[in-house]
Amino acid sequence: MRPITFVTPRYGADVFGGAEQAARSYATRLATDGWTVRVISTCARSIDWHDEYAAGTTVEEGVEVTRCSVRAPRDSGLDALSATLFARHEITMAEAEAWIDRQGPDSPDLLDAVAEISDGVVAMSPYLYQPTVRGARSASVPVVLHGAAHPEAPLRLPVFDRLYAEADGLAFFSQAEQQLVLERFPATTTTPQVVLGMPIDVDSPVDPAGARNALGLGDEPFVVCLGRVDAGKGVHDLVERFGRFRERRGGGHLVIAGPVVDAPPTTPGVTLLGPVPAEHKFGLLAAAEVLINPSPHESFSIVVPEALLAGTPVLVNGWCLPLREHVSNSYGGLWYTGLADFDLALSRLLDDAALRQRAAASGAAYVREMFAWPAVRSRYERLLDNVT
Repeated sequence: MRPITFVTPRYGADVFGGAEQAARSYATRLATDGWTVRVISTCARSIDWHDEYAAGTTVEEGVEVTRCSVRAPRDSGLDALSATLFARHEITMAEAEAWIDRQGPDSPDLLDAVAEISDGVVAMSPYLYQPTVRGARSASVPVVLHGAAHPEAPLRLPVFDRLYAEADGLAFFSQAEQQLVLERFPATTTTPQVVLGMPIDVDSPVDPAGARNALGLGDEPFVVCLGRVDAGKGVHDLVERFGRFRERRGGGHLVIAGPVVDAPPTTPGVTLLGPVPAEHKFGLLAAAEVLINPSPHESFSIVVPEALLAGTPVLVNGWCLPLREHVSNSYGGLWYTGLADFDLALSRLLDDAALRQRAAASGAAYVREMFAWPAVRSRYERLLDNVT
């Protein structure tokens, strides 16, 4: 089996981020299957890019992991620069390159390590950061890009035209991401590519009662939002919507769980748990009546198929096409785009136990068919065969 090296800005069991979790998921499973798997990353754990891990090479879960120091933390002036830059219609290549470097993580050691790879393929993710943009140029072996692209201002930077045009293979998390890339970068039409998704399985006990007890949730029915707690993930919008829904309905309980980046306002009927121990994640999902994912920007969303696999239907932000794609393909729930249809969809799911059961069963079958590891691995192997 050919060696494969994953290059990602952050890597580790305690790193939160969909693209980074995906890289670790592929890497550890391929290593278990007997592949020679390496990872090159930075010493950063969060996107402030401060070194937190020790530099050097270790073996983690059967994967050789090399972490490289970051030259400087995240530029404090980046937000102001971005606001000015992305307000303009025309952005030069030089300005785009400078933005990439100021965003970071700026790690010359990482780029040198990528340049030294002499065998197999390099899998880079996500598209947005310096290790991918500059690392792809220095690689001397075929590059597979796991872009994790979604509609956002940086995607129109001219630096990404070159990145996508020169990639030897493209792995997408969803059909929506593939369509977005084809529209933005027409040259990728002839590039070997696959809608890969992610491997999804139950990796902790499905114990609803145990999760309720451990997390102090009592016996009251609730809906759950699980993931990074951040306004950019739609959590604040969800709290506002749910508050109005609860007032009109006369009751209801929303549980928000995950690492807190930007806490929403305290609202009656809303419980903010913070990070949930891994052993209670699937129990929490199974205990909920409905999972709600309000994020407007996702390339895949791990938690949606996890909820379906746990037997819980989903309600998702319909403006996010990959989320809508999960629902359309699985019949595992509903989506909303406004205030009225949020109320209507959530009421329908909460009030119709038979509908919830049908949606959960259909959704679980979809996840088992599409995202069991053997199915994902088979798609990935076909792509790698085409690339090499």
